[in-house]
Amino acid sequence: MSSRLTTHPGRPVTRAVAPTDRWTHSPAWMVVVGFTLRVLYIWVAHTYRFRANDENFSFGWEIGRIANSIATGHGFSSPFYGDTGPTAWAAPIYPYVVAGAFKMFGIYTHAASFALLTFNSLFSALTAWTVYRIAQRMFNETVAVWSGWIWTLLPYIAYWAVRWIWETSLSTFLLTLVLLMTLKMEGDNRYFSWIGFGAVWGFAALSNTAMGSFLPFSGLWLVYQLHKQHKSWFLPAAVSAVVFIAVLSPWLIRNDRVFHKPLLLRGNFGVELHCGNNPVAEGIWVGAVHPTQGVIEYQRYKAMGEAAYVAQTQKETVAWIKAHKERFAVLTFRRFVYFWNGLPRLSKIPYLEQTKNSLFLATSILGWWGLFLAIRRRIHGIWLFTSLLVFYPAVYYITFPHPRYRHPLDPVILILGVFLVSQTRPDTVGNLAPDASAAPPEPTPPVFTTLSIIIPVYNERRTVMQLLNAVARQPIGTLHKEMVIVDDFSTDGTREFLQQMDLPALFGKDGITVKVVLHEVNKGKGAGVRTALEHCTGELVLMQDADLEYDPSDYPALLKPILDGHADAVFGNRFHNGPHRVPRFYRFVLNRCFSMTCNMLTGLALTDVTACYKVLTRELFNRMNLKSDRFSFETELTVKLAKLKARIYEVPIVYHGRTYAEGKKINWTDGVAAFYHLIRFQLKD
Repeated sequence: MSSRLTTHPGRPVTRAVAPTDRWTHSPAWMVVVGFTLRVLYIWVAHTYRFRANDENFSFGWEIGRIANSIATGHGFSSPFYGDTGPTAWAAPIYPYVVAGAFKMFGIYTHAASFALLTFNSLFSALTAWTVYRIAQRMFNETVAVWSGWIWTLLPYIAYWAVRWIWETSLSTFLLTLVLLMTLKMEGDNRYFSWIGFGAVWGFAALSNTAMGSFLPFSGLWLVYQLHKQHKSWFLPAAVSAVVFIAVLSPWLIRNDRVFHKPLLLRGNFGVELHCGNNPVAEGIWVGAVHPTQGVIEYQRYKAMGEAAYVAQTQKETVAWIKAHKERFAVLTFRRFVYFWNGLPRLSKIPYLEQTKNSLFLATSILGWWGLFLAIRRRIHGIWLFTSLLVFYPAVYYITFPHPRYRHPLDPVILILGVFLVSQTRPDTVGNLAPDASAAPPEPTPPVFTTLSIIIPVYNERRTVMQLLNAVARQPIGTLHKEMVIVDDFSTDGTREFLQQMDLPALFGKDGITVKVVLHEVNKGKGAGVRTALEHCTGELVLMQDADLEYDPSDYPALLKPILDGHADAVFGNRFHNGPHRVPRFYRFVLNRCFSMTCNMLTGLALTDVTACYKVLTRELFNRMNLKSDRFSFETELTVKLAKLKARIYEVPIVYHGRTYAEGKKINWTDGVAAFYHLIRFQLKD
């Protein structure tokens, strides 16, 4: 099967689809097949037949009751049994959808339930399209196709659409829609796009207020992308915010007039908090303290009115949490586990109690594993996935979990899981399979002819000549040695010494090329390295401080991994098991903390990030846009090597650390700057 490759800047390579397989790569077919299967299941399994022995309460629960009130002309009210007055118990979109079905097909009729489940199935099927497009944009065509069809065909995913009259399927589609819009609007500052962004977000918030936790992250990501491209962002973002508020305004104004609470989107948080945090709570929903099942609670709700009841319940629950902080912490941890593992279930067969949640837990593990892999691979836009998985469930950790609360995250979890699995098989080209019996070819070591040794110098009159002699004497095999010395406007006589000494002639007799460059102002070590790079001619570059802390006798060990073809960069490691000078405790701890932080952010496992000795190929330097002027140059270099996925080796080196009395220049302000620049260069080039 022939194929062609198409590339997009900053995105993975995608492979064009052959005409014969085009239908399998069509999100339209996914939607059609998914919708058809769901509707057929509703019809064949009679899932539209809800029981009526609970006064039809299972037909949409509180939403069904509110819809009944709307359809009978009593307005948005009465979420439980009887007439209990105005409510903001649920977000308004879906209750009005249910009320519309009641008016068209009759209240609590089979026809109304069939219409509503069909409505759910439509949005559940449409989510296959958003899943496909998100996966295609974030990863590649393979991940997109598999994610789309799994969403289309997996029965577990269809369950919430074909059996529950609730906003779950609509909210899931809307959340994926705003995620897709966010990805597609990267770098777009057109007002039309931002107006649509604000309108869709407003509609989503009126469907499920929990989705609002993702709004700041999607908006800030878009603003950051515009800022990075030096495009105007304030006015487009402001227009979007105005549209968002305008969409919410009718509902907010209504709640302000009815409950005298401005900016109220949904008014039941205090009760939900109470259902998960009370003397009998075990980490799941306690129905006895909810007005739907607790008779006493229902009577309180009816007598006090919704606003007063919710406020009082929240006040009591907060007081209980403050008095039982350890218990609350335990419950929060349990809710975290239940959210990702599934709720405890009873089974007549004991060993099935833990296996019933196996698929639920497996998808959670695959999703998070895929997220970590995507972060490590630095997939563009993965920050959006991360913020969604981290912050969206937070409200359920402090209230109570339910499997349907995770369903809006299932598209992202599915895409990440498919991405993870897709990385377990080797990539192949065309239809040619490698010969398993053939031995892999031996890698050919690269050929290098010149080593450029960069020596930035500042106020090292006492040690510079001794260091240069040591560098010159150190054998490096067949490599030609080039020393590039940059004086950073020294004030102790170093500058004059370098000018007076005819270094090219002095070392030239040994076949060493020497170049001396003088800064007219003091700029810092990083600036000195960048200046030296402009004058280097070698294919390999080694950085050497002008003091005597580092010993040139380590050059052969530093060069060997690159000369053997095993590395692109080599770092020296001062903290090894061999003989070495014992550092000061506080310095050692700070170095360990910094290296650990750097490793966490970059995905590397370096022992000594800040060591001076680093050897790189010149090709790597050419690919990095280095900017740092001072000692944070070491941090920037490490972060950008990680982003380039360079092969990095560490080798033990000798280190003779100086004291400040002996001329050491780095201080605590450089340490603070290093942490700042570590985060800065990790987030931005």
